[in-house]
Amino acid sequence: MSNEEEETKTTALILVVEDDPTVLGFIRRTLKRGGFSCLTAETAEDALQVSSASERPIDLLVLDIMLPDSWGTRLMQDVRAQHPEVAVILTSGFTGDDPVLAAGVAARDPDIPFLKKPFTPEELLETVREKLADGPNTPQAPNPQAG
Repeated sequence: MSNEEEETKTTALILVVEDDPTVLGFIRRTLKRGGFSCLTAETAEDALQVSSASERPIDLLVLDIMLPDSWGTRLMQDVRAQHPEVAVILTSGFTGDDPVLAAGVAARDPDIPFLKKPFTPEELLETVREKLADGPNTPQAPNPQAG
Protein backbone atom coordinates (compact mmCIF):
# COMPACT_ATOMS: atom_id res chain seq x y z
CA MET A 1 0.00 0.00 0.00
CA SER A 2 1.39 3.40 -0.91
CA ASN A 3 1.82 6.31 1.49
CA GLU A 4 -0.95 8.15 -0.34
CA GLU A 5 -3.34 5.29 0.32
CA GLU A 6 -2.32 4.92 3.94
CA GLU A 7 -2.56 8.56 4.97
CA THR A 8 -4.09 7.92 8.34
CA LYS A 9 -5.64 5.04 10.19
CA THR A 10 -8.18 7.20 12.02
CA THR A 11 -10.42 7.98 9.04
CA ALA A 12 -12.68 5.76 7.01
CA LEU A 13 -11.04 3.82 4.19
CA ILE A 14 -13.02 4.10 0.97
CA LEU A 15 -12.56 2.01 -2.17
CA VAL A 16 -13.75 3.84 -5.29
CA VAL A 17 -14.40 1.72 -8.37
CA GLU A 18 -15.04 3.81 -11.49
CA ASP A 19 -13.99 3.11 -15.08
CA ASP A 20 -13.97 6.75 -16.22
CA PRO A 21 -10.59 8.23 -15.18
CA THR A 22 -12.01 11.78 -15.03
CA VAL A 23 -14.87 10.77 -12.72
CA LEU A 24 -12.52 8.59 -10.68
CA GLY A 25 -10.15 11.52 -10.16
CA PHE A 26 -13.04 13.82 -9.20
CA ILE A 27 -14.35 11.35 -6.61
CA ARG A 28 -10.87 10.64 -5.19
CA ARG A 29 -10.03 14.34 -4.85
CA THR A 30 -13.40 15.11 -3.26
CA LEU A 31 -13.04 12.31 -0.71
CA LYS A 32 -9.46 13.28 0.16
CA ARG A 33 -10.53 16.92 0.65
CA GLY A 34 -13.29 15.56 2.88
CA GLY A 35 -10.67 13.89 5.08
CA PHE A 36 -11.06 10.29 3.91
CA SER A 37 -8.43 7.71 2.97
CA CYS A 38 -9.04 6.48 -0.55
CA LEU A 39 -8.15 3.45 -2.67
CA THR A 40 -9.10 3.37 -6.34
CA ALA A 41 -9.68 0.88 -9.15
CA GLU A 42 -10.97 1.16 -12.72
CA THR A 43 -12.13 -2.45 -13.17
CA ALA A 44 -13.74 -5.14 -11.06
CA GLU A 45 -10.59 -7.26 -11.35
CA ASP A 46 -8.42 -4.39 -10.09
CA ALA A 47 -10.90 -3.65 -7.30
CA LEU A 48 -10.73 -7.23 -6.01
CA GLN A 49 -6.93 -7.11 -6.04
CA VAL A 50 -6.90 -3.78 -4.18
CA SER A 51 -9.51 -5.04 -1.74
CA SER A 52 -7.67 -8.26 -0.94
CA ALA A 53 -4.34 -6.44 -0.58
CA SER A 54 -5.71 -3.81 1.81
CA GLU A 55 -4.08 -3.99 5.22
CA ARG A 56 -7.14 -2.35 6.77
CA PRO A 57 -10.80 -3.25 6.45
CA ILE A 58 -12.51 -1.23 3.76
CA ASP A 59 -15.27 0.83 5.35
CA LEU A 60 -17.07 2.02 2.23
CA LEU A 61 -17.29 1.01 -1.41
CA VAL A 62 -18.25 3.76 -3.89
CA LEU A 63 -19.12 1.73 -6.93
CA ASP A 64 -20.12 2.44 -10.51
CA ILE A 65 -22.91 0.02 -11.44
CA MET A 66 -21.60 -0.53 -14.98
CA LEU A 67 -17.95 -1.61 -15.22
CA PRO A 68 -16.16 -2.84 -18.34
CA ASP A 69 -15.56 -6.31 -16.87
CA SER A 70 -18.47 -6.85 -14.46
CA TRP A 71 -21.72 -5.52 -13.04
CA GLY A 72 -21.09 -3.41 -9.97
CA THR A 73 -23.62 -5.39 -7.98
CA ARG A 74 -21.61 -8.58 -8.57
CA LEU A 75 -18.43 -6.82 -7.49
CA MET A 76 -20.22 -5.55 -4.38
CA GLN A 77 -20.89 -9.17 -3.35
CA ASP A 78 -17.27 -10.15 -3.98
CA VAL A 79 -15.89 -7.24 -1.94
CA ARG A 80 -18.35 -8.00 0.87
CA ALA A 81 -16.94 -11.54 0.96
CA GLN A 82 -13.53 -9.98 1.74
CA HIS A 83 -14.81 -7.14 3.95
CA PRO A 84 -18.16 -8.19 5.47
CA GLU A 85 -18.79 -4.86 7.21
CA VAL A 86 -18.27 -2.72 4.09
CA ALA A 87 -20.95 -0.12 3.38
CA VAL A 88 -21.85 0.61 -0.25
CA ILE A 89 -22.87 3.58 -2.39
CA LEU A 90 -23.81 2.89 -6.02
CA THR A 91 -23.33 5.41 -8.84
CA SER A 92 -24.27 5.54 -12.52
CA GLY A 93 -24.91 8.03 -15.25
CA PHE A 94 -26.95 5.72 -17.46
CA THR A 95 -30.14 4.99 -15.52
CA GLY A 96 -32.40 7.31 -17.47
CA ASP A 97 -31.30 5.88 -20.83
CA ASP A 98 -31.29 2.19 -19.91
CA PRO A 99 -34.60 0.75 -18.69
CA VAL A 100 -32.97 -2.49 -17.46
CA LEU A 101 -30.39 -0.57 -15.43
CA ALA A 102 -33.06 1.83 -14.17
CA ALA A 103 -35.19 -1.12 -13.04
CA GLY A 104 -32.16 -2.61 -11.28
CA VAL A 105 -31.46 0.65 -9.48
CA ALA A 106 -35.10 0.91 -8.44
CA ALA A 107 -35.05 -2.68 -7.16
CA ARG A 108 -31.78 -2.36 -5.25
CA ASP A 109 -31.55 -2.69 -1.50
CA PRO A 110 -33.10 0.54 -0.13
CA ASP A 111 -30.25 0.77 2.39
CA ILE A 112 -27.77 1.25 -0.45
CA PRO A 113 -27.70 4.91 -1.51
CA PHE A 114 -27.60 5.72 -5.23
CA LEU A 115 -25.92 8.79 -6.72
CA LYS A 116 -26.87 9.65 -10.29
CA LYS A 117 -24.00 11.17 -12.24
CA PRO A 118 -23.18 13.93 -12.46
CA PHE A 119 -23.23 14.71 -8.75
CA THR A 120 -21.62 17.57 -6.85
CA PRO A 121 -18.80 17.24 -4.33
CA GLU A 122 -21.27 18.26 -1.64
CA GLU A 123 -23.75 15.52 -2.65
CA LEU A 124 -20.97 12.93 -2.61
CA LEU A 125 -19.59 13.94 0.79
CA GLU A 126 -23.05 14.18 2.36
CA THR A 127 -23.98 10.70 1.09
CA VAL A 128 -20.65 9.24 2.22
CA ARG A 129 -20.94 10.72 5.71
CA GLU A 130 -24.55 9.57 6.06
CA LYS A 131 -23.73 6.04 4.91
CA LEU A 132 -20.72 5.76 7.22
CA ALA A 133 -22.83 7.00 10.13
CA ASP A 134 -25.36 4.23 9.40
CA GLY A 135 -22.79 1.44 9.18
CA PRO A 136 -21.59 -0.62 12.16
CA ASN A 137 -18.17 0.25 13.59
CA THR A 138 -17.18 2.53 10.74
CA PRO A 139 -14.99 5.50 11.64
CA GLN A 140 -15.95 8.84 10.19
CA ALA A 141 -13.74 11.51 8.75
CA PRO A 142 -13.55 14.71 10.74
CA ASN A 143 -16.11 17.27 9.69
CA PRO A 144 -14.14 20.39 8.72
CA GLN A 145 -17.29 22.49 9.06
CA ALA A 146 -17.95 21.40 12.65
CA GLY A 147 -17.29 23.95 15.10
